[in-house]
Formats: sequence, C-alpha cells, structure tokens
Amino acid sequence: MRFTLKSICTDRACGGAAFIALVAAAMLSAPASAADGVFIQQAGQPGHSAQPVSFSAPAIKPPSSTPRSGITQPTPETAAAATGRNFAGTLETGQFNQVFQAQAGGSSLSNVGILGGQHDNVNVLQGGKDLSNVVLVNTKGLTVDVVQPTGTAPINALVLRLPNGALDVIQPKGAPPVNIARLPNGGIVLFRR
Repeated sequence: MRFTLKSICTDRACGGAAFIALVAAAMLSAPASAADGVFIQQAGQPGHSAQPVSFSAPAIKPPSSTPRSGITQPTPETAAAATGRNFAGTLETGQFNQVFQAQAGGSSLSNVGILGGQHDNVNVLQGGKDLSNVVLVNTKGLTVDVVQPTGTAPINALVLRLPNGALDVIQPKGAPPVNIARLPNGGIVLFRR
C-alpha cells in the first residue's frame, strides 16, 4: 500500500498530527487477512511449546466463467460524466510548493504554473464561469491568492522575480488590468471586482 502526502499545514505540529492520522488510517484499513496468524499465536505463548500450530491458507476464488467481450468497463471515477465543466491544472517544478484550487460554480478553468519556485503558495478561488492562468517564475516563499467572483473577466498573469529582487506582475497586452493587493506577509492577491 502506498500513500502520497502533500502537507497543506504551515506549522510542524499540524503536519505531524496529519501524518499520524494518515498512518493510523492506513493501519486500521489494512485487511484482517494481511495479519500473520502464526506469528500472533506464537507471540502469545510463553517460551517453547509442544503444541502444534495450524495454518490455513486463504481461500482462492476461481475465475468467473463468463466470457469477456473485449470491452473494458470504466472505473468508478470515470463511469459518471463530469459535472460542472470545471478544469484545474497544475504544473510545478521546484521544491515545497503548494497549490489549492477551488471552483464553486460551473464552467471554470484554472491553470497554475510554478517554475523554479521554492516554498510558494498559490490559492485560486473561482465562483463560476471564470478563467485564470497564473504562472510564477523564479519565486521563493511567495503567496499568491487569485479571487474571481462569478463571471468576471479572465485573470492572466505572469509573476516574475527579477534578478535585482523586484517582483513584477506581467499581463497580456490589451487584457483588462487585474487588481493587485499586497499582503502583510509579502504575498499578493490578484482579483476582479
């Protein structure tokens, strides 16, 4: 069994608690047949015993005799058609980056790219019928929040850390300007009204 854990907690206490909860869930969800009954029986006995230990192998279910038609049945996550027509894509290169994308309504599209970043956080909140494309390049420890109420104009922005240390937000020519607010921790909020 393999789990991938990506922490969304900023302090070590929260991350440690989340890790312990995940490990406990994994241990409790292990099937009972995975336990080795022979070991458990022997561990409960003091020293050596002359009693024979029995072991029974789990029953193997024979394959079904129904013929296969050559058509693969869809998996549960692909069986039902997606609703809302939402899409959220993420491309991350770098280390310890976190991206959170929430789309409350339908017909939203969000793409986030972090290229060469470290410890960056991007949060995208869309109300519905929204489009956003945000790319961070060469940033470290930057928090960018993208907020779009339902049906607002697209937010397309390239957030770039320049060699002199300045932070620049670049938008496509002719695009409606995005409102930018600075956060006290040095992060920025990109939003539409």
